[in-house]
Amino acid sequence: MEELIRIRNLCTEDSNKAALYNFRLQVFSGELLALVGLNGSGKSTLADVLTGGIGVKRGDIFLRGAHVKLEGQRVSRLFFEKRGIYTIKNENRLIGNLNVSENMSISLKRRMRDLLKNPGRKGTLLDLTLKEFLPLINPQSNALDLPPAIHWEIGILKAYIEGARLIVLDRIIEFCSSNERRELFRLINILKTKGTAFVVSFNKTASFLREFDRIGIVRNGGLSGILHPSDYDSKTVANLIIGREYSEGISIRKESPVPGRPLLEVHELSPGRSSEDLDLSLHSAEILGIYDPVQDRSEELINVLSGSGGSTRIAVDGRAVEISETYHAVRAGIGIVSEKIFDTLFFMDLTAGENLAISAARRSAGPGGNIPSSADRYIRSTYLAHTGIPAAAAALPVKYIEKDYLFLLAIHMRILSGARIFILENPVRRADLLTHNMIYQRIESLRKSGTGVIFISTDFTELDGFCDRIVQYDKIGAL
Repeated sequence: MEELIRIRNLCTEDSNKAALYNFRLQVFSGELLALVGLNGSGKSTLADVLTGGIGVKRGDIFLRGAHVKLEGQRVSRLFFEKRGIYTIKNENRLIGNLNVSENMSISLKRRMRDLLKNPGRKGTLLDLTLKEFLPLINPQSNALDLPPAIHWEIGILKAYIEGARLIVLDRIIEFCSSNERRELFRLINILKTKGTAFVVSFNKTASFLREFDRIGIVRNGGLSGILHPSDYDSKTVANLIIGREYSEGISIRKESPVPGRPLLEVHELSPGRSSEDLDLSLHSAEILGIYDPVQDRSEELINVLSGSGGSTRIAVDGRAVEISETYHAVRAGIGIVSEKIFDTLFFMDLTAGENLAISAARRSAGPGGNIPSSADRYIRSTYLAHTGIPAAAAALPVKYIEKDYLFLLAIHMRILSGARIFILENPVRRADLLTHNMIYQRIESLRKSGTGVIFISTDFTELDGFCDRIVQYDKIGAL
């Protein structure tokens, strides 16, 4: 096999991203290599180096044998793409107001445009290429109508047409459903047979790791080891990722509905596209799972409980409450933690400790509007240390913190604001296994304290066995 890229002793410049330190990597033609590690381990930093987003302090890169010495410089995306190295990140999208065929056409390299000077011939060739590799996609489909997974598949095909020998996929698989992941691997395996190599980074252990030719473990900015599929074991990989023994440590319950008066009742939830209204109840010390793959009904519930929904009867501890503004929910003891409201929940330019202090102040500030300085210091240091957010991340403005750490921060902000009822929407969807475990343990500790938790997820496996009850919704209502 031909060596496409070899990285040796790569160290990155200081930035808001995790630093790479003496990072090494070797990729061969037609290879499918996984890079697995916790958030902040350095996976996305490597992608940023290959796209010119982060400068290199020192290191050596060999591109198909040609030595490129890097020292105190930032190498452009174009430099790597000219040498057949392409990177696709999870935020990469097609141009929304163009169709699939047009999106593929406008970014083709000059040599392709010279070859296809006749627009009609070029369009025909692109449509035939789509039919060969992505037969289920209509070339005339508007990009706005397509899910992100399709955008990434088309991006992969565009890179292949432009001459990619190595395609790096950064944090993409974890955003795909099982069907989307299956289709993505189908395309990858087709292009592998044609000699294209892939490096795929993500932050979880999963059974599909066995589909890779090699598995690279990234920890603390370096490559800590390489495994082959025959060596794969989820616990072994977890131990290598974390650097110590990993154990689940999560208590599991599955019981019949909790007796007694509900802590929260929601009646006549707006019907939306369903034919009848829905009722929902949550008891003290209960974890109620809501499986909603389409997210229509859970979105209605969040809107209603945050004060931006329609008319619905809501009761807390048996007493009717009216929620027409966000602060009404907070006053009623309802804490909503959803990525959809992060922009309004956090002060993005302040640190995690400062956001925690503000949440506490809103609940317990004295007449002057401030909490005692001793309490402020405790929250910003001792309490913050118990949240599980790494000190390096906690010192940054919130706008630079990873989304899964934001879920941890949001949960603790709601705790400090006095919430007794939590509504958590997909809190572990993108979390690495360590953060995933911390969030689950925090949810379990809330239940033990008598708090009621509604856990909304698009993944049934996240709910099964962990929740006391599970409500399942389909596209038009409850099942």
